[in-house]
Amino acid sequence: MPVPRDGSGTAVSRSRTIASLACLLLAGCASPQRTGAAQERAAAPPVDWLNRTYSVTCDGIVPTGLRTTVVDGHARVHADSRRAPFYDHYDIRVTATATGDVDGDGKPDGVVLLECSPQPSNGIVQEVQIFSSTGAPLGTLPSPRDLEGDAPLPPVYDTAGLSVQHGEIVAAMTAYGPNDFHASGPSVPVTLRWRFDGEKFVKAPT
Repeated sequence: MPVPRDGSGTAVSRSRTIASLACLLLAGCASPQRTGAAQERAAAPPVDWLNRTYSVTCDGIVPTGLRTTVVDGHARVHADSRRAPFYDHYDIRVTATATGDVDGDGKPDGVVLLECSPQPSNGIVQEVQIFSSTGAPLGTLPSPRDLEGDAPLPPVYDTAGLSVQHGEIVAAMTAYGPNDFHASGPSVPVTLRWRFDGEKFVKAPT
């Protein structure tokens, strides 16, 4: 029975060791690639604020909220006109959006200005909803009715004046002055800043 030579056994052992090291190195090189691919697959796609579902209260007219799916920023939600508040439907629009980190996690959150027109009526109300980078709700800004003060009507959001700056929501509005009326519209420019305290949005110094 042939006996392997010492040199032959050493060579085989060395070959196996080199092959094992090569496998480990290749696996080590491949791991970041697999991890990177997994991270890309796990990364959430950006939220399309003009095409998604909201729960809209129409600034408190429907306290329980209307489930509203907007398409290209528009939606019509039908209602039972036989029940309070006796509207036939609600026309809802996304009139402005802004993005930026407001909750401090370093990721871009979404700020959405929604406009609701109960029909039949000539009234339009607004509400601002804020969402995390994943699309989960963070809260809403206080109702314009709570910002009315001594004015005859609530202030109106400027759709071109909504932004996120230094972690705060900056909202340009136009308030009603003592000589303004609903027909003429508001005339007093106002800018408010809001920050997230971990639970709700509170007014920040301007």
